[in-house]
Amino acid sequence: MTPGPDEARDLLERELQRSEYAAVEPTWWDRASRAVLDWLQSLRADGLGSPAVAQTLLWTAVVVLVAVVVLVVVARGLPRRRARTAADSIGGVFDADDLRPTRDVAEAARAALRAGDWDGAVLDGYRAIARGLGERDLVPDVPGATARAIADRAAPSFPDAAVALARAAAAFDAVRYLGRPADEPTARAVLDTEATVRTTRPVRPDQPAVPA
Repeated sequence: MTPGPDEARDLLERELQRSEYAAVEPTWWDRASRAVLDWLQSLRADGLGSPAVAQTLLWTAVVVLVAVVVLVVVARGLPRRRARTAADSIGGVFDADDLRPTRDVAEAARAALRAGDWDGAVLDGYRAIARGLGERDLVPDVPGATARAIADRAAPSFPDAAVALARAAAAFDAVRYLGRPADEPTARAVLDTEATVRTTRPVRPDQPAVPA
Protein backbone atom coordinates (compact mmCIF):
# COMPACT_ATOMS: atom_id res chain seq x y z
CA MET A 1 0.00 0.00 0.00
CA THR A 2 1.34 3.48 -0.90
CA PRO A 3 2.07 5.50 2.27
CA GLY A 4 0.41 8.85 2.86
CA PRO A 5 2.38 12.12 3.04
CA ASP A 6 2.87 12.00 6.82
CA GLU A 7 3.96 8.37 6.77
CA ALA A 8 6.37 9.04 3.89
CA ARG A 9 7.99 11.91 5.80
CA ASP A 10 8.33 9.69 8.86
CA LEU A 11 9.98 6.97 6.77
CA LEU A 12 12.44 9.47 5.32
CA GLU A 13 13.28 10.97 8.72
CA ARG A 14 13.97 7.52 10.21
CA GLU A 15 16.19 6.62 7.26
CA LEU A 16 18.24 9.80 7.58
CA GLN A 17 18.63 9.38 11.35
CA ARG A 18 20.37 6.00 11.05
CA SER A 19 23.82 5.95 12.68
CA GLU A 20 25.75 5.22 9.48
CA TYR A 21 24.87 8.68 8.15
CA ALA A 22 26.35 10.42 11.21
CA ALA A 23 29.61 12.32 10.73
CA VAL A 24 31.77 14.60 12.78
CA GLU A 25 31.74 17.21 10.00
CA PRO A 26 28.74 17.60 7.62
CA THR A 27 29.44 16.00 4.26
CA TRP A 28 27.88 16.73 0.89
CA TRP A 29 25.52 13.84 1.60
CA ASP A 30 24.49 15.33 4.95
CA ARG A 31 23.77 18.70 3.37
CA ALA A 32 21.84 17.23 0.43
CA SER A 33 19.73 14.91 2.56
CA ARG A 34 18.98 17.73 5.02
CA ALA A 35 17.81 19.95 2.17
CA VAL A 36 15.55 17.20 0.85
CA LEU A 37 14.11 16.59 4.31
CA ASP A 38 13.49 20.31 4.87
CA TRP A 39 11.72 20.53 1.54
CA LEU A 40 9.54 17.55 2.35
CA GLN A 41 8.63 18.95 5.74
CA SER A 42 7.54 22.19 4.07
CA LEU A 43 5.08 20.45 1.77
CA ARG A 44 1.37 20.71 2.43
CA ALA A 45 -1.35 19.04 0.46
CA ASP A 46 -3.26 22.29 0.00
CA GLY A 47 -0.19 23.90 -1.56
CA LEU A 48 0.23 21.18 -4.18
CA GLY A 49 -3.20 21.16 -5.71
CA SER A 50 -4.48 17.91 -4.18
CA PRO A 51 -3.59 15.26 -1.56
CA ALA A 52 -2.89 12.83 -4.41
CA VAL A 53 -0.19 15.11 -5.87
CA ALA A 54 1.43 15.55 -2.46
CA GLN A 55 1.37 11.82 -1.84
CA THR A 56 2.94 11.07 -5.24
CA LEU A 57 5.73 13.62 -4.76
CA LEU A 58 6.58 12.41 -1.28
CA TRP A 59 6.66 8.76 -2.29
CA THR A 60 8.83 9.58 -5.32
CA ALA A 61 11.29 11.46 -3.09
CA VAL A 62 11.54 8.48 -0.72
CA VAL A 63 12.25 6.09 -3.62
CA VAL A 64 14.91 8.41 -5.08
CA LEU A 65 16.59 8.79 -1.70
CA VAL A 66 16.76 5.04 -1.15
CA ALA A 67 18.28 4.61 -4.62
CA VAL A 68 20.94 7.23 -3.83
CA VAL A 69 21.73 5.48 -0.53
CA VAL A 70 22.28 2.20 -2.38
CA LEU A 71 24.58 3.89 -4.90
CA VAL A 72 26.65 5.49 -2.13
CA VAL A 73 27.05 2.18 -0.29
CA VAL A 74 28.07 0.39 -3.49
CA ALA A 75 30.57 3.13 -4.42
CA ARG A 76 32.19 2.98 -0.99
CA GLY A 77 32.66 -0.77 -1.31
CA LEU A 78 34.34 -0.65 -4.72
CA PRO A 79 37.89 0.24 -3.52
CA ARG A 80 37.89 -2.71 -1.10
CA ARG A 81 36.67 -5.08 -3.79
CA ARG A 82 39.29 -3.78 -6.22
CA ALA A 83 41.99 -4.30 -3.59
CA ARG A 84 40.85 -7.87 -2.96
CA THR A 85 40.76 -8.58 -6.70
CA ALA A 86 44.29 -7.21 -7.14
CA ALA A 87 45.57 -9.30 -4.22
CA ASP A 88 43.88 -12.44 -5.57
CA SER A 89 45.49 -11.90 -9.00
CA ILE A 90 49.07 -12.18 -7.68
CA GLY A 91 50.65 -15.35 -9.01
CA GLY A 92 54.03 -16.96 -9.48
CA VAL A 93 57.37 -15.37 -10.23
CA PHE A 94 58.14 -17.22 -13.47
CA ASP A 95 56.24 -17.74 -16.68
CA ALA A 96 55.77 -21.40 -17.54
CA ASP A 97 58.27 -21.25 -20.43
CA ASP A 98 60.95 -19.27 -18.57
CA LEU A 99 63.71 -21.84 -18.00
CA ARG A 100 66.70 -19.47 -17.95
CA PRO A 101 69.45 -20.31 -15.46
CA THR A 102 70.31 -17.84 -12.71
CA ARG A 103 73.30 -16.42 -14.60
CA ASP A 104 71.20 -15.50 -17.64
CA VAL A 105 68.39 -13.99 -15.57
CA ALA A 106 70.81 -11.92 -13.51
CA GLU A 107 72.56 -10.66 -16.64
CA ALA A 108 69.21 -9.67 -18.16
CA ALA A 109 68.42 -7.72 -14.97
CA ARG A 110 71.74 -5.88 -15.09
CA ALA A 111 71.26 -5.10 -18.80
CA ALA A 112 67.82 -3.68 -18.05
CA LEU A 113 69.30 -1.52 -15.30
CA ARG A 114 71.97 -0.15 -17.64
CA ALA A 115 69.28 0.63 -20.21
CA GLY A 116 67.13 2.49 -17.68
CA ASP A 117 64.43 -0.18 -17.79
CA TRP A 118 63.59 -0.11 -14.08
CA ASP A 119 60.61 -2.44 -14.42
CA GLY A 120 62.65 -5.05 -16.27
CA ALA A 121 65.47 -4.77 -13.75
CA VAL A 122 63.06 -5.36 -10.85
CA LEU A 123 61.36 -8.32 -12.52
CA ASP A 124 64.49 -10.15 -13.67
CA GLY A 125 66.40 -9.09 -10.58
CA TYR A 126 63.91 -10.84 -8.34
CA ARG A 127 63.68 -13.79 -10.69
CA ALA A 128 67.46 -14.14 -10.37
CA ILE A 129 67.06 -14.22 -6.58
CA ALA A 130 64.35 -16.88 -6.82
CA ARG A 131 66.13 -19.07 -9.37
CA GLY A 132 69.37 -18.87 -7.42
CA LEU A 133 67.60 -19.99 -4.25
CA GLY A 134 66.05 -22.88 -6.15
CA GLU A 135 69.34 -23.95 -7.72
CA ARG A 136 70.93 -23.97 -4.25
CA ASP A 137 68.05 -26.09 -2.89
CA LEU A 138 67.23 -23.39 -0.34
CA VAL A 139 63.64 -22.78 -1.47
CA PRO A 140 61.51 -25.61 -2.88
CA ASP A 141 58.89 -25.25 -5.63
CA VAL A 142 60.31 -21.97 -6.92
CA PRO A 143 58.58 -22.11 -10.36
CA GLY A 144 55.08 -22.01 -8.87
CA ALA A 145 55.73 -19.98 -5.72
CA THR A 146 54.80 -16.33 -5.30
CA ALA A 147 57.42 -13.67 -4.67
CA ARG A 148 56.25 -13.25 -1.07
CA ALA A 149 56.37 -17.00 -0.41
CA ILE A 150 59.92 -17.19 -1.76
CA ALA A 151 61.05 -14.29 0.43
CA ASP A 152 59.42 -15.84 3.52
CA ARG A 153 61.04 -19.22 2.87
CA ALA A 154 64.46 -17.67 2.24
CA ALA A 155 64.44 -15.39 5.30
CA PRO A 156 65.57 -18.05 7.86
CA SER A 157 68.59 -18.84 5.69
CA PHE A 158 69.46 -15.15 5.24
CA PRO A 159 68.23 -13.37 8.37
CA ASP A 160 70.29 -10.24 7.72
CA ALA A 161 68.68 -9.91 4.29
CA ALA A 162 65.12 -10.77 5.37
CA VAL A 163 63.86 -7.19 5.19
CA ALA A 164 65.54 -6.59 1.83
CA LEU A 165 64.03 -9.82 0.47
CA ALA A 166 60.55 -8.78 1.59
CA ARG A 167 60.95 -5.37 -0.04
CA ALA A 168 62.23 -6.94 -3.26
CA ALA A 169 59.23 -9.29 -3.31
CA ALA A 170 56.85 -6.37 -2.79
CA ALA A 171 58.56 -4.43 -5.61
CA PHE A 172 58.22 -7.44 -7.93
CA ASP A 173 54.49 -7.84 -7.19
CA ALA A 174 53.90 -4.09 -7.58
CA VAL A 175 55.40 -4.11 -11.09
CA ARG A 176 54.26 -7.53 -12.26
CA TYR A 177 50.74 -7.75 -10.89
CA LEU A 178 49.63 -4.31 -9.72
CA GLY A 179 50.87 -2.31 -12.70
CA ARG A 180 52.95 0.15 -10.67
CA PRO A 181 56.12 1.39 -12.40
CA ALA A 182 59.42 1.02 -10.58
CA ASP A 183 62.02 3.74 -10.12
CA GLU A 184 65.81 3.58 -10.22
CA PRO A 185 66.39 3.27 -6.44
CA THR A 186 63.95 0.35 -6.27
CA ALA A 187 65.60 -1.41 -9.22
CA ARG A 188 69.06 -0.96 -7.73
CA ALA A 189 67.87 -2.21 -4.34
CA VAL A 190 66.51 -5.42 -5.90
CA LEU A 191 69.79 -6.07 -7.71
CA ASP A 192 71.78 -5.32 -4.57
CA THR A 193 69.64 -7.87 -2.72
CA GLU A 194 70.29 -10.42 -5.45
CA ALA A 195 74.04 -9.90 -5.13
CA THR A 196 73.86 -10.15 -1.32
CA VAL A 197 71.90 -13.39 -1.36
CA ARG A 198 74.08 -14.87 -4.11
CA THR A 199 77.34 -14.13 -2.29
CA THR A 200 76.26 -14.97 1.28
CA ARG A 201 76.50 -18.44 2.78
CA PRO A 202 73.10 -19.47 4.14
CA VAL A 203 72.67 -19.82 7.88
CA ARG A 204 72.85 -23.22 9.54
CA PRO A 205 71.61 -23.73 13.12
CA ASP A 206 75.15 -23.55 14.49
CA GLN A 207 76.64 -20.99 12.09
CA PRO A 208 75.82 -17.33 11.23
CA ALA A 209 75.60 -16.05 7.70
CA VAL A 210 78.99 -14.95 6.30
CA PRO A 211 80.23 -13.95 2.86
CA ALA A 212 80.74 -17.01 0.68
